[in-house]
Amino acid sequence: MLKELYLVPAAVYIFSYALLLFKEKKTYKAFISIIYTGFVLQTLIFFIFLIIKGLTLPVHIDRFVFFNAWILMFIVVLFSLFYKVEYILLYITPLVAINLLVGFFVPHIHLRPVILNVDKAILFTHILLILIGDSLFALAFIVSLIYIFQERKIKNKKNLKLFDKKDVQISTALHQGGGYNLELLDNINYQCLKIGFPFITVGIIMGIYLSGTLFKTFIIIKPIEIISLITWLIYAVLLHERMAKGMRGKRAAIFSVAGFLLILFSLSFSFYLFPAFHGLK
Repeated sequence: MLKELYLVPAAVYIFSYALLLFKEKKTYKAFISIIYTGFVLQTLIFFIFLIIKGLTLPVHIDRFVFFNAWILMFIVVLFSLFYKVEYILLYITPLVAINLLVGFFVPHIHLRPVILNVDKAILFTHILLILIGDSLFALAFIVSLIYIFQERKIKNKKNLKLFDKKDVQISTALHQGGGYNLELLDNINYQCLKIGFPFITVGIIMGIYLSGTLFKTFIIIKPIEIISLITWLIYAVLLHERMAKGMRGKRAAIFSVAGFLLILFSLSFSFYLFPAFHGLK
């Protein structure tokens, strides 16, 4: 029964976009308020699950997906408030809504009993670190896409707008008469990378340790570990290039997009093609 609660914030997020059809500045402010309301509801549901179910094994995939959606939204809300870039909610919220819907419709899959032998604290810490890192990289991915399209629009002497019609006032509300600030977008991208990389690094190390515990050896190299290492190397190179050589702008954005797409491939490869590597059934 609790699973139906996933649909509450999802419905709120989806409904909020209907307000943008009115194409007025006041409706944009209402849109932002409803998005924040949806996040508050999502947070309440998260704590309800935490109080009722607790941090126990086996971990069901629907709760895993819901937890992932909450972490992603939490990080996006923090960045939107800190950098005063509420417009990123416009592009991230659909991903969160999709995650919530996936969490509702996903089959009841849980971890195999064999993984229950590992240290629960390490397992949950591993999951948390990976989800935080991936969420930060997801934000960097969206910001990078905005950067790439905005730069292209600037070259064409246009601004990136939600609507292209000249009579649409929502574009003024979103951009305050101008396009998105490329320097600010690039800085957000960099901060996501700088904060997310340590989380991913420690999370991967813990994952290798748990894998060794599960399979009784650290010698066997599994496909998911190879993909995780490649993903880590891409972000390591990107972080090095940005910190040591000052790489910025479109090139950094393209690297962020490529790295996140590889993360998506890695997750799909892990959970759907080789579920046994994560102890799933």
